[in-house]
Amino acid sequence: MKRPLLLLALIPLGLWGIFALPDVLATNPAGFWAWRNPLIILSGLLALWWMSAGMLLAARPRWLEQRFGGLDKLYRLHKNIGIGAGLLVLTHYLLEWLPKNLAKAGWITAPNRPHGPRGEPEMWINLAKDVGEWAGYILLALVVIALVKRIPYRYFRWVHKAFGLVFLAGVFHGLILLPANFWSSPLAGLTAALAAAGVVPALLSLSNRIGRNQQHPAILEVIRQQDDQVLEIICRPQAGWPGHKAGQFLFANFGQSGEGAHPFTIASAWNAQEGTLTLAIKALGDFTATLAGSLKTGQPVVLEGPYGSFDFAAGENSAPQIWVAGGIGITPFLAKLEERAGNPPPAANTDFFYSTRSAIGFPDQLAERCHAAGVRLHHRRTDTDGPLDPAEVSACLQPDSSVWFCGPAAWGAALAQTLTGNGLPPEAFHREIFEFR
Repeated sequence: MKRPLLLLALIPLGLWGIFALPDVLATNPAGFWAWRNPLIILSGLLALWWMSAGMLLAARPRWLEQRFGGLDKLYRLHKNIGIGAGLLVLTHYLLEWLPKNLAKAGWITAPNRPHGPRGEPEMWINLAKDVGEWAGYILLALVVIALVKRIPYRYFRWVHKAFGLVFLAGVFHGLILLPANFWSSPLAGLTAALAAAGVVPALLSLSNRIGRNQQHPAILEVIRQQDDQVLEIICRPQAGWPGHKAGQFLFANFGQSGEGAHPFTIASAWNAQEGTLTLAIKALGDFTATLAGSLKTGQPVVLEGPYGSFDFAAGENSAPQIWVAGGIGITPFLAKLEERAGNPPPAANTDFFYSTRSAIGFPDQLAERCHAAGVRLHHRRTDTDGPLDPAEVSACLQPDSSVWFCGPAAWGAALAQTLTGNGLPPEAFHREIFEFR
């Protein structure tokens, strides 16, 4: 995750150093005021690159999803890029606004520049300045809103969509205000191309077209409320559903006004003859807590997907695996158990550590499913047995093991640290953590 962010910072910085910095140095700049304008241009350039990259990721392109190992990881990167873009916009704004206002207040010395007669006002430049200023205010407010998890998803969803408009305003502001001599450098062409690439997903987002080619109609056939606040629903996709692998997830739109589509892990393997899929939904937020009372059998549902690369590919046939689930994180493993039940490996090569406070995960069937799939189950109730100890998982490590984890982020980080410290290569720890609103 750190490498893409590092590259996104170093590439434009390096290009600026090659194509723009020599011209800056040729003027023999001395002092802050001489460097202020180049730094304003550089910070704006970086902000435009980061915003464009964020818009590209927002389009959920399949080739990028596969490159980064799943849509959940793509979205995490998108979130970090959004935060970085907000900080760059803030830096850009402060470099422009703060020094001149401090100079006006007499707190710092203003530059000694001759003031000649002003020419005619340039409409497009003045408009670009005003648009950029207001877009900056809105962007910073949106970044703060996006980070406040207490805001219900239905409101966050509509606020988040405003990023598309802010991006278009930022592109207009940035490209109009680039210095004329800057356009002769290859960096300007690359910046314009990247901005143009971001304009397309921005327009798709504003017109609600992102992911439309992955949407499939379905019928809700079964609604089953478990005793542990888990809602099990069975959907029957209509013609066009491509099937899915265990561990993948989808976006489900149940037709509730203002809510849109929410992500859920698929809790069943795909059987084309049976033609149904199961979602196990834990009541973890304002939407999921009231979902059971708003659904009816026979109602239409729109499914978008499948997404994700939590597909158990590593060591599937030979090397040992360790599965670790916390609470509702059991859902991808339920699908894999179902998939493997008809064709278990020759010898049990999988240990499944399942830690839960309640009975999430179809407990009446879990041991039976594990036995049929050739999986050794280690089931721990945290209320009675205490928390799962990473050392217990480490004790099952074998040469060439791979570990598949789905659950709380903090516990996953502790587990990864313990396992890598005991000889597991970092790339053998496959993590899938969902953030619920």
